[in-house]
Amino acid sequence: MSEPRVELVRPWRGMSPHERQEARRRRLLDAGLEVFGTDGFRAATVSRICREAGLTNRYFYEHFADREACLRAVYDGLVTEAQRRLAEAIRSPEAELEERVSAAVDAYVDFSLEDPRRPRVIAVESVGVSPSMEERRRAVRHGIAALFTAEYERDVRAGAAVDRPFGKQALALVGAANELVVDWVLGDRSRTPQELSADIAGVFVPVLRSRRS
Repeated sequence: MSEPRVELVRPWRGMSPHERQEARRRRLLDAGLEVFGTDGFRAATVSRICREAGLTNRYFYEHFADREACLRAVYDGLVTEAQRRLAEAIRSPEAELEERVSAAVDAYVDFSLEDPRRPRVIAVESVGVSPSMEERRRAVRHGIAALFTAEYERDVRAGAAVDRPFGKQALALVGAANELVVDWVLGDRSRTPQELSADIAGVFVPVLRSRRS
């Protein structure tokens, strides 16, 4: 009985088929960031994204059902990294809550203003696209508010803050911070990252100080 035939998959330019597929997806995501972050979602087309990526439409549809799915993937990648930086900055074991929140705000603003396409996708182009996209945006806002609430509750347990509900206040503060970022994206580009951080901290810090025990 002959042994079963084993077919070898030859890599292309040193890459396996899976690696090539992932590389194409990365190119499409980078192209999506460029197109959505400059032309805007409503002006974007699949062909435009593919031209930017240097790929044919066929490869686009290997990864995304439509341009909204591509926008969602770009958005998810950006907010995941933004939330990672926020979480890393806010969890200093030594600093007071206002300082931790200010550090988190700085981290988010730095991430956003490193590349102005990022806040445009996160805070402007993702708005009003579809009910599912709105639900995703709402989940992100609640997730960031939960992060601030957890830090507030840590201060409550340490006796440094009054023991009152803070979740809704945190959500309102996140919304206010988002509006300041939108204002920067849509027009007030004269403000530096430090000034934008100070604007946002100016909303958060008085509320946090009013909750000190």
